[in-house]
Amino acid sequence: MCKSGEIRIQNVLAKIRRGESVTIATLGGSITTGYCSNPIGEKSWAAQTKNWFENIAKKTGAKINFLNEGVSGTDSAFAVARVQDHIIKNKADLVVLEFSVNDLWLEAAIRNKTYEGVIRQIMNNSETAILALFINIKCDDSGVEFPSQQKEQQPICDYYQIPFVSWKDEVLAAGSAADFEVFYDAPETVHPNNAGHASIAGFICKKLQGYWDELPADKEIPAPNHTLPAPKESDKFEFVEYYHKDNIKPASNDGWEIGGTPEHDDWIVRGNVRQGWQTNKADGEITFEVEGSVIGVTYCESDQYKNASAWVSSPDGKNSNKICLNCYSEIRKGYYGWAYKTLVSGDKVQKYILHVKPSDLSDKDKEGKFCNITGIIVSKK
Repeated sequence: MCKSGEIRIQNVLAKIRRGESVTIATLGGSITTGYCSNPIGEKSWAAQTKNWFENIAKKTGAKINFLNEGVSGTDSAFAVARVQDHIIKNKADLVVLEFSVNDLWLEAAIRNKTYEGVIRQIMNNSETAILALFINIKCDDSGVEFPSQQKEQQPICDYYQIPFVSWKDEVLAAGSAADFEVFYDAPETVHPNNAGHASIAGFICKKLQGYWDELPADKEIPAPNHTLPAPKESDKFEFVEYYHKDNIKPASNDGWEIGGTPEHDDWIVRGNVRQGWQTNKADGEITFEVEGSVIGVTYCESDQYKNASAWVSSPDGKNSNKICLNCYSEIRKGYYGWAYKTLVSGDKVQKYILHVKPSDLSDKDKEGKFCNITGIIVSKK
């Protein structure tokens, strides 16, 4: 018997077989964008997956609307803020999720909750199918080979009966660890080259081809179950608001200006650009009135930025500990990344004042460089 996640995929493929219009989306970070493949529009794993769908559609007269919603640095925390704009509003029929690399650097206390939140946003009260993709890096700073967040994300996928493709598992099953040597061009250890993207795409297409070859007759395919089970860990990130300059005004502002989201090519191409705030005033502080059970801040990283400090105060005037927003990133030279930090993680929806100002917690406060926030994620559950 097919699992519920496979039934959703069968229904999407059945639409293609009937010659209908189908929207396919990939949601992830820079590896989904195609960074280090060349040319991206042809050699990235997403582009090659698009080719598979279009080749199948040619045989049936179906129309494929393929959306590469990769944005560099996207982890599952930033994805919970992007799902509505880039997946749900586009009415995607099938989504390939890829956060197993970027979630390596996401806060351990939050990453499973945000990954589950992305899934629940996409699947609850819809027929949208998900195929999870677990990509790994070559090695981490301590020399550990092929790390990824598959070990935490796969149990979540199993719980929701979501099928997946694990690059590491497939490569090791077909060959050996030495095969990964050809998938990266030194000194790169995170972003695979053309051979790596071709390998990833090959396993995705093999999985999809298997579903296509064994696709039952339409009358034998069950309708998808729109109702999800109780959350495995948390549904807080199923119910989120993402605040930015278009939908929230600062409660106070000393020296901050709109512009916390730089003109990152990925973000511009994807549309729905959401601007935040930035400042180079040494003691400038900006505050916001927010309400939620979880409060977090998204921001940009670059070697062109300086760090910020963030904290919240409750209505009774008590301040939380300050958190350093590491806007300064030595390794991101002329390349913007996205990041997220949690300030509040509670059980009840409460009112807070969010404070942000240039950091007094580190030595990365360099003259003439902006610190920034790109937005505020708030759970309403």
